[in-house]
Amino acid sequence: MSGGDVYDPDGGVIERRDLVIVDGRFAEPDGRPTDRVIDASGHLVTPGLVDLHAHVFRGQDLGLDPDDIGPSGGTTTIIDAGSAGGHLFPAFRATTIDTSAVRVRAFVNIASVGTTSIRLGGELKALHYSDASVAVACARANADVIVGVKVRASHDVGGDNAPEALRRARAAADDLGVPLMVHLGPSPAAVDEILATLRSGDILTHAFTGWEGNTLLDGDAVRAGAREARERGVVFDIGHGASGFSADVARKLLGLGFAPDTISSDLHAYSRTRVVSLPLVLSRLMALGMPLPDVLLRATLAPARALGLDASGIGTLRSGAAADLAIFDLAEGPQSFEDGFGRAFEGDRVLRPVATMIGGDLVEPRGVPA
Repeated sequence: MSGGDVYDPDGGVIERRDLVIVDGRFAEPDGRPTDRVIDASGHLVTPGLVDLHAHVFRGQDLGLDPDDIGPSGGTTTIIDAGSAGGHLFPAFRATTIDTSAVRVRAFVNIASVGTTSIRLGGELKALHYSDASVAVACARANADVIVGVKVRASHDVGGDNAPEALRRARAAADDLGVPLMVHLGPSPAAVDEILATLRSGDILTHAFTGWEGNTLLDGDAVRAGAREARERGVVFDIGHGASGFSADVARKLLGLGFAPDTISSDLHAYSRTRVVSLPLVLSRLMALGMPLPDVLLRATLAPARALGLDASGIGTLRSGAAADLAIFDLAEGPQSFEDGFGRAFEGDRVLRPVATMIGGDLVEPRGVPA
């Protein structure tokens, strides 16, 4: 691949350079024949994006097709954030994880039924489904693809059961020695209770949401519990979704020096018209003041590192890693954006996907309607 402006997250810079691909993997330039030459002149080239939070259980009410939203958005690795619990995970694996061109890994939901349709109420409202032993057994049986435990510990999902479900999810994650991902929404569980529960390597998703009284802001300052959680290694993830991201909260947190650690989409069947794509979420963060290299880091190497996937080269351009790439246009000029609550704000740049490569092959989206 030649002529492109390449972002390498290991160096943190964007520079004009060629990329050598041999047998579907990145290689050092040593004179060997390459697979082919792709002219990327005038484009931005990055590692394939890593989406830390999406929902891609094919056939589930909430699920989108990873082979649609991945290639159409420069995303080559998708982490499903708890669509399936222990009793449905074998179906999720058979229909989606094992059959997708896009790499899919997953958090197992503490609720054995997984993330049920948002039209039917939350999966935590029947607390007997939140069985730590079921989640643990499932994760052990699928340790090659399960990366952690997920709980949507908020009132709209569990009512008064949310704090107890959070405790059960904590116990399951501790038993397995894997990260716990917790969704921040309306209280309960209260944000301070959630933050106190999280440990090094755990993930707070929807971290920049705007639910009144349950955000990372304490007046005009960053909540003390959030700063303490960051100091002990908690990962703060965007998880844009239909109501997981507030531009007002984000602008204030960024102004206070509290940037997200990872940027994810929370794409699902009910959020797609608002989220659209992970590159558009990155563009929204740029509009709020984050530099281009910073947003790219948080959608490539940072999420891969959070889950230990960088060791196999995911989210990188390292020699020997699978040649997963995204090619973008960076369009300049006035842009209008909306956050997860439908509030408008303005920017001056937008990332537009041009092509996606998985293992050295250009892939087209499956084209399943949203």
